[in-house]
Amino acid sequence: MNVQALLGRFALALKMTLPDRSLKFFPPEFTFRQPVLSLLGKELEQHKECYLALFRLDFSLLQDEVTEEMWTSLQDGCRRHLRIASLSLLGEKRIVALQQYSKTDFVLITCADEPSDKDSLVPESLAAVLNDIKTALEVGLAGTLPEWRNCLHIASGYVPIASANVLRKVHHSLSDAYQSALALATGVITPQMKHLRIQMEQIIEKGTITVLAQPIMNLTSGDVYGWEILTRGPENSILHLPDELFQFASQARLLTKLEFLVVKRALEEIAFRKVREPVFLNVTAVTLSHPLFLTHVLQCLEKHPPLSPQQIYFEITERHEVTNFRAMVDILQTYRKHGFKFAVDDAGSGYSSLQLIGELVPELIKIDRSVIQQVDRIAIKESLLKALVAAAREIKCELVAEGVEREEEMDVLFRLDVKMGQGFYFAKPNVLLHEHERGMFQETKARIQHRRGEVAS
Repeated sequence: MNVQALLGRFALALKMTLPDRSLKFFPPEFTFRQPVLSLLGKELEQHKECYLALFRLDFSLLQDEVTEEMWTSLQDGCRRHLRIASLSLLGEKRIVALQQYSKTDFVLITCADEPSDKDSLVPESLAAVLNDIKTALEVGLAGTLPEWRNCLHIASGYVPIASANVLRKVHHSLSDAYQSALALATGVITPQMKHLRIQMEQIIEKGTITVLAQPIMNLTSGDVYGWEILTRGPENSILHLPDELFQFASQARLLTKLEFLVVKRALEEIAFRKVREPVFLNVTAVTLSHPLFLTHVLQCLEKHPPLSPQQIYFEITERHEVTNFRAMVDILQTYRKHGFKFAVDDAGSGYSSLQLIGELVPELIKIDRSVIQQVDRIAIKESLLKALVAAAREIKCELVAEGVEREEEMDVLFRLDVKMGQGFYFAKPNVLLHEHERGMFQETKARIQHRRGEVAS
């Protein structure tokens, strides 16, 4: 046995004598001890809210081109940068453990200061920190292997860890959380994915979705212009939030069935609440192309005579990109003959949305929140917004600015004469309301008119 191997054994034997809290950062694999399970068990026994964040190294199609030497360097770098970023952004007290599951999978277990609300798997503030850790990890690894920085992607998934009382249950809680995070990050067929497919099939069969609405505000009058319909899965489920719900539906090849259900449920709710304003329904190009979808929508409208196609905007989402623009133009023309209109989502976020605008010439463009956030502080964002406003005028298309959260952002919209806005500044998604229940929007209207007057003066 060489000296290096002997020193390695000595170091391992020394670590076996350390308490669990001294082994929270990538502990070695012991036969008789499981420090991570022990540390997590103590947190769960105190009824703390614990979460698992998975960070997976992904080279996509080039995975087989990475040499063992490079993998060794990457793993060392990932452990180092994940520890540094976690300590810097979370603090040691909130870190339960860091663990490496495989050469590609690195896990952070943490506890939150506050529980997640019913609309999120992970508290919003914690998710933001975890995203910052992911970014720091990507930057750090780009420095480790600079020549591969454009090929390396970090897939991530953040999930809660179910409560447990005994060591065996802690093991299962951790394993289930890892499988859920893996499914979220990659879509691989895990046992959890199979269970989620069954869940998804039951959701579609039983119709256990909820439709909410977020108002789109007229920034000239201050009135509600229309409503974007948003979807939630069953509460207290990993499929509650729309990103997870539609992502899993797509992975399970159930997306079209889910979107058929969403449209049916949305139109029922719109008719029941006697909504008269325009309504925006999110739908993928795949579902729009389905030979039975138009018939399905028309049949739903026939059941609710006050509603008409002229009231409906189909908001084309990027969950599936359009591959045949000529065919899609023909499909949209068929819908338009019935009176339906179209909106393109996420304008300004990338080339694909701009290509959709150029090829499909929608009646309305929704400017992505990435353009609107901090637009009052970042000059290049204002320049991009000006370009989108000019393009919309050129093709005689209406504009909606999404993700408006601050008064200063709205001021820029006033200045550039953007006619409509949507975001938390005006209202969060909520259940649809009857017209007589909308008193809260009178305050919003007064706020818009007052601020518009101040900007004009």
